[in-house]
Amino acid sequence: MKVIIATDGSETGNKVADYGVRFAAKLGAAVYGIYVINPKTVELRAAEHNDISPGHAKEIDMARKAGEAALAGLASRCRAAGLEVSTDILQGDPAEEIIRLAGEEKADMIVVGNVSKTNIEYMYMGSVSESVVRKSPCPVLVIRGDMRV
Repeated sequence: MKVIIATDGSETGNKVADYGVRFAAKLGAAVYGIYVINPKTVELRAAEHNDISPGHAKEIDMARKAGEAALAGLASRCRAAGLEVSTDILQGDPAEEIIRLAGEEKADMIVVGNVSKTNIEYMYMGSVSESVVRKSPCPVLVIRGDMRV
């Protein structure tokens, strides 16, 4: 059995990691942890920071470092629980990347978080968890950001 845990390193992402690892441990499942660098987020942050580097290299590098830290934490939790774990940093639309990977890896379940967004954020970015639930090839467990886990 294989569970994909998608984290972004945020407080909600850490809740997702904690709950996902506990869930995978109960199932004896292997974990595939992922962090997706979203080009739309990179563009917004580049504009905020006046990043004019080609392809917003500085922002992508910062996002990659954040992803490495988030996945290191997830992998540590998995190892402490005695779980097999692999991790990857992907780049693209988060929902599409999660769904694509779930199909390729023949995942049995996906664990994602859900965070409230402003109307503007929702219009521009959409809801990753909603898209994953609608299009996933396997069951999806959504952890709300306001939940105690």
